[in-house]
Amino acid sequence: MAQAETRPKDWTNILFLTLSPIVGIFGTAAYAIQNGVRWWEPLLCLFFFVSVGFAITAGYHRLWSHQTYEAHPVVQAFYLFFGALALQNSVLNWCSDHRNHHRYVDRDWDPYNIKRGGWYAHIVWIFYKARPDKSFDNVPDLKKNKLVMFQHRFGTYLGIIAGLGIPTLIGAFFGRPIGGLLWGGFLRIVLIHHTTFFVNSVSHLYGTRPYTDENSARDHWLLAIVTNGEGYHNFHHKFPSDFRNGIQWYHWDPGKWLIRFLHSVGLARHLTVTPQPIIEKAKLSMLVMTAEPKLARVPSDIAIAFRTRMDEARQSLERASTLWQEAQLKHRERMAEGRRKSALLREAWHA
Repeated sequence: MAQAETRPKDWTNILFLTLSPIVGIFGTAAYAIQNGVRWWEPLLCLFFFVSVGFAITAGYHRLWSHQTYEAHPVVQAFYLFFGALALQNSVLNWCSDHRNHHRYVDRDWDPYNIKRGGWYAHIVWIFYKARPDKSFDNVPDLKKNKLVMFQHRFGTYLGIIAGLGIPTLIGAFFGRPIGGLLWGGFLRIVLIHHTTFFVNSVSHLYGTRPYTDENSARDHWLLAIVTNGEGYHNFHHKFPSDFRNGIQWYHWDPGKWLIRFLHSVGLARHLTVTPQPIIEKAKLSMLVMTAEPKLARVPSDIAIAFRTRMDEARQSLERASTLWQEAQLKHRERMAEGRRKSALLREAWHA
């Protein structure tokens, strides 16, 4: 059993995370019942929900926490602005906690350790102040980013003023400032908060584990729909440096699609993709592990044939992985040679 939490409570977070759902859900419902719903109010909520959701998924998580690709400063500025509107702390704090989550997953130093219970992993961990010895030593790359540090200093003010002020101004344009504030402000904040929190709780409790059983992370297709693809969490914990979460064409992963689009227009580069043989090897290992207990209940000749086939498959994947690595090495050598020749050609033209 996990040790009891000894840190002092953060009453600011407790009050905000308790009152915001009351205002966002019940306040919006009461306003809608009394004043009706205008067409632009749900669209306003949807626009901010999608924009802020992408900033968390493709920005906070896949770009900065795991460095799965590189993004143009314009894209970074978009992520930092709309990420601040999520009111989930600065990207520096967010990524520091998330890297600790991966490093210490399911152990005491995991900030949202599922072993302390689903409710704790979902939201209760935020009800406590940061540990007095907390540092940002695990995010030295982000401390060098001027845009990130600017958001770290002013993100809370930006999130409150812009996150609530812009929807209110849009609502005022349509003659319903309270409607804009409730739909685009408070309701959207609640939806973003709890869909993000679901990744910390639901995806560590329910679903399948096709790639690894080394931790509690699970794949849950339904959760992926409301979290821009973050529901494929077992894959993510096994291969955290991959810019994708859902790897099949039918996997719902808008975060992956956005990053690919940015790459196609030159706003993202160096997308990290896990070689397919390595993925298949992980799946095969899990298949063998889950099948092994069942082999005791089948005839010995069938069990021997199964193990033989699995050994052959494992050897084939090992060869495929080796060939993949050799091909990648040759590709990098050709790219380096191409850059060298281009540099010589530029020097020749300059001369």
